[in-house]
Amino acid sequence: MRAAASLQLGASNARVSFSVRWFKVIRVRGSFSGIAGTITVPGSGSEEPKVTMSGSRFLDSGRHPLIRFESDQVSRHNGVWDVRGRLVLRGLEREVRATVFEDVVLGKDLRLTADFSVPRRPHSVGTASGIRALNPLLWAIADEVYVRVELFVPATILHPTAEAVPAR
Repeated sequence: MRAAASLQLGASNARVSFSVRWFKVIRVRGSFSGIAGTITVPGSGSEEPKVTMSGSRFLDSGRHPLIRFESDQVSRHNGVWDVRGRLVLRGLEREVRATVFEDVVLGKDLRLTADFSVPRRPHSVGTASGIRALNPLLWAIADEVYVRVELFVPATILHPTAEAVPAR
């Protein structure tokens, strides 16, 4: 019987970046620091793997101190993961679905990469009120914010029967 495994996520093994188009041609990029979370892979039971991540001090942190994601469903087919869950951004919760790809890094770790998008207007990201709402520079921001999550995980966490995975 295989035991459950858990991995703490932080600055050393988790990266979250974003990009949004401005004036339809310029891509503005950024990244989040202060990421914390957990990946839990169950033992031989019937539970599903679980991913929880949060980041602090972003986007009006006085009223909304955390951006948080928690998976509801995780499944794997032919080396590709399907992750579904809830993202809370500026007090608004939305369903998010991401396809997560595995890539071998340095022979013993896996890089898990997920890309998804979030509409910015419902979350009041890059919006203003009053006279500031008339600023044409804000009108030039595209509605979709593209997010990339990269996690670096020991191969043995996700594939307990594997020893060091040979590099490709």
